[in-house]
Amino acid sequence: MTAPWAPEQGWTAPPRAFHVALVALYSVENAGLRYLSAALRRAGFQTTLVFLRDWVNNRLEMPSEEDLKLTLEILTQKKVDLIGLGFISSLHGMVRELTRRIRTEFPGTPVIWGGIHVTSAPEDCLHQADYLCLGEGEAALIDLCTRLHEGLPTTDIPNIWACRNGEIQRNPVRPLIPDLDVLPWPDTDDFNKYYIENGRVRVEEPWKRTAEYRIYLSRGCPYNCSYCYVSILRDLYGKQKTPFYRHRSVEHVLGELERVRETFPRLARVKIDDDTSFAFPEPWIAEFCEKYPRRIGVPFECLLIPPMLDEKLLTRLKAAGLVRVQTGIETGSAEESRTIHNRTPGNQAILKFGELNRKLKLSVVYDVIVDNPSATEEMKAETARFLLEIPRPYDIYFYSLNFFPGTTLTRRLLAEGTLHPDQVEGRNSKACQQFRVSMDWPRSPEDKFYLALYCLASKSFIPKSWILRILENRTSWKRHWKPLFWLAWLTNLIKMGGVALRYLRDGELTWFKIRQYGDIRKLISQ
Repeated sequence: MTAPWAPEQGWTAPPRAFHVALVALYSVENAGLRYLSAALRRAGFQTTLVFLRDWVNNRLEMPSEEDLKLTLEILTQKKVDLIGLGFISSLHGMVRELTRRIRTEFPGTPVIWGGIHVTSAPEDCLHQADYLCLGEGEAALIDLCTRLHEGLPTTDIPNIWACRNGEIQRNPVRPLIPDLDVLPWPDTDDFNKYYIENGRVRVEEPWKRTAEYRIYLSRGCPYNCSYCYVSILRDLYGKQKTPFYRHRSVEHVLGELERVRETFPRLARVKIDDDTSFAFPEPWIAEFCEKYPRRIGVPFECLLIPPMLDEKLLTRLKAAGLVRVQTGIETGSAEESRTIHNRTPGNQAILKFGELNRKLKLSVVYDVIVDNPSATEEMKAETARFLLEIPRPYDIYFYSLNFFPGTTLTRRLLAEGTLHPDQVEGRNSKACQQFRVSMDWPRSPEDKFYLALYCLASKSFIPKSWILRILENRTSWKRHWKPLFWLAWLTNLIKMGGVALRYLRDGELTWFKIRQYGDIRKLISQ
């Protein structure tokens, strides 16, 4: 299936004298802006992508005055006709200030905001930009640019809220894109990219400094976890003929990866970054497993939900090049999983996978959510016990529970009065300082005690029996948690050193990776 705004790969409309600048803050990989740039370029528009700093774990702060001035200088040099910013909720405050500077410097140039924060909390974004783009933006942005270029009205474009001359026009969203193959591959060309960091600007594609390429095979998700943005998008689009969960063809995916393999000189790994990878029909999986090793041949990792961790699928994927699996435990408590996260507990599937992996020998990482104010102590203890049941070795990623606007969980807690509006990301920016968990974040003694246990559980050089004895005597240990906490910090440091050596061995240790995770004060667990 094709669409008039997105013909086949390689097709380009006649050039138009209209230039769009897309600005990403703390995200050189920003897939959303890259898809938009590619769609605009294929429709004949010129684009410039400005990457204002790269993401660093738990150290996101307002860019320096020097970096802001460099951004404005690029926009001046390019004489752009429209400026777009796409961002997550936690960056709302920074983007608001950056936009204020842009509108002051370029009062006649319209500004459009997009991204998940705009989609989830558009009312909070009114009057801060001239246009807001909700939901999928490729067709909407092309329509907006076409009308601006031709001098036509812009107040009735689906997916676009127009905030012009003090009046607001809220337009409904158009149907989801049914066939993702009509989309161009993300824009990763060199010539139209600028990277700004520490008072320096580089004309380059900054993503090519990394050894890992992240790719998305699908849009949407078949699940509806309460803390996830997916619940926002489900509500936005409601019931329609187009399925919410859609995937690309194998050929479309491999075409993108073949281009990446030719143009990313440090490429050592592909990360399939869908929240739910390979929940596709059997013929799709068979075609991928047959073609990927022959045409791409780069080791890859993916995210799989616990029910998909079966021997047949994993064996086939490993033969195709799979080296690492990431899956979500989130909590070891079945009650917390069902009543708070809206997830079906996957503990038994994970334990079964742990035993299977003794034979497969895949690298594995489990995701766990901490800092849940609704979790009881028993729920925390159940998580500790479950982590000790899982066969080692494994890595573990801890994520701090942040409350994003519009999610099912956030709406529920706000209605119950247990969450204050100022604790919601957008008004709050906690995720800028505590996303992947670091141990320097202020927590209660009880939470520090359990975090220490969770960290120790994944360390093969710490006896499980010793950790279990501490858990059984937790009443006393919670009062004297500091030695345990600092031991956990030390074991994280030791294991992180091992991870760095592994990355170095596999050709994946880059300066970008060191900058993102190399701060000892913000040390994460693995």
